[in-house]
Amino acid sequence: MKCNDARTFMSQIAGKSVTVQVQQSDVNFLSTNGYLSVMQKADYDQAAAEVANLTQMNDALQNEMVEERIARAALAKDERKTHSILFHLEGRDEKETEVARVESERGAVAREDADIVEKDARIKELIQKKSAIDRMVPYDGLYLSLTGLGVLTLNDLNVRNYRVSDSDFSDFMEERMETLGELHSIAERGSFQVSNLRTRVLEADFSQLWNVSIGLAKLRADQSQINQRFLLALGTLHHFDSTLDNKMMAAEIITSLSANSSQSSIDNSDLQNLTKTLQSLDHDLRHHAKVPKQISTGVAALVMFGRRYDGTYPTDRFLEFSRMTRSYESAGILSVMNDPSNQLPSKFQAFRSMFGLWGYQTSEDTELASAFLAISDLGPDDVRLKMSIIVTALKNYLEYPLVAAAILTSIPTLEANENLDLMEKAYSQLWSFAIGLERSELVSLSVRMIHGIKNELVEKLDPTAKILKTPVQFTHTPSNIFFGYYAPLIIVHSSYYSTFSGIGGFHPAHVHGFGGGGGFGG
Repeated sequence: MKCNDARTFMSQIAGKSVTVQVQQSDVNFLSTNGYLSVMQKADYDQAAAEVANLTQMNDALQNEMVEERIARAALAKDERKTHSILFHLEGRDEKETEVARVESERGAVAREDADIVEKDARIKELIQKKSAIDRMVPYDGLYLSLTGLGVLTLNDLNVRNYRVSDSDFSDFMEERMETLGELHSIAERGSFQVSNLRTRVLEADFSQLWNVSIGLAKLRADQSQINQRFLLALGTLHHFDSTLDNKMMAAEIITSLSANSSQSSIDNSDLQNLTKTLQSLDHDLRHHAKVPKQISTGVAALVMFGRRYDGTYPTDRFLEFSRMTRSYESAGILSVMNDPSNQLPSKFQAFRSMFGLWGYQTSEDTELASAFLAISDLGPDDVRLKMSIIVTALKNYLEYPLVAAAILTSIPTLEANENLDLMEKAYSQLWSFAIGLERSELVSLSVRMIHGIKNELVEKLDPTAKILKTPVQFTHTPSNIFFGYYAPLIIVHSSYYSTFSGIGGFHPAHVHGFGGGGGFGG
């Protein structure tokens, strides 16, 4: 069964008017795998007969419940009477008669209560049955309806039909389940990291812990070893002058780098050299590029991440871009890209101009958004419609959605609705693990979960791109063992944390680029 056939058939079932014919084996497949509820005509007729008197049964139950309340009030009155002083003054026979009458009333009320419970349960059962048969549509001697899984699957088919219409439905569902499984695995590993970091990084809040934990969860190595390496890396940065956000981000980048990519386990012997390199870059950026000390460690880590094949670091490119933008993080993002044709400066300027034409004033958000888009394969003409759709959608969740929208837009092989659908799936996997975070924080983390998807090397474009196998081409390729996503990381917060950008203004509730919290302070 092809995806387009499944979509058409399921859409008509949802619309309660089936005109297409499919193979019985396809109906059996959809039913067996939980996408369809199937009922024989005789069973449907019997169920319809059972629910036919549902209204009358409910009315009768309401009347019985009124009568029960009256009887219970009368019982309470008689019970109070048996405890009164006057009752004790009555004769023995009168008292025994009164007590027997109260006991009889109590038994009657108990029986009526039990009858009400039984009838209420039966009515609820019939309501569920009526809801089920109301959704059913006749088809070839059967009655069919979509299950909850069927409704979700139809939504996925509607989103991706233009891409997968000729694919086998079973292949599509297998890929879909793999994607959901990968997202769930990232969320689960993130929860593991948070649990281990909470007692070790006491100065970090829950949002900060989750942000770095999602980044660590996306690294493809033993999570216990990753946790240990991160804590060791963070410990080596205690004497740096930057904020906690920047130290955590730098420690995460150090965690992702390996001295020997051929090793199957993490060797932490390189941490001392990496820390020395970071310290040297931190010093150079502070003195030559005037990067404030509060964020210099994070920016230096980003530049270190862009180590070239010849062993040098793109400090020259950083200086070039820092003269174009006062956003040091944006300059860092741009500097790590391999750009032999030197197109990045003009692309960056083109996106800045686009946001200006959209009415945005220059801010850290517009600079970061322009940087993320500039390092993608897309140009302004390619992203205008796509990004406007995503920005509009994210405004429902984020007060400042521009950077998050730019990150989603930069995924070249997914359309706007596919991006948003994948983000929603990431959100659905996260919320049960990250209990206590605000919705805006969960949305931001969801963007971080799926950031890095890029599958132009796959022969057939796959809307369920393997999340951990999607490299973005930088000037160097970090070890596969440690860094599954070759893309800039993003730091998320929904509350205001001041960092020291060259651009003023604080932006709560949005995704933030390398090296800071959820906002910026001048």
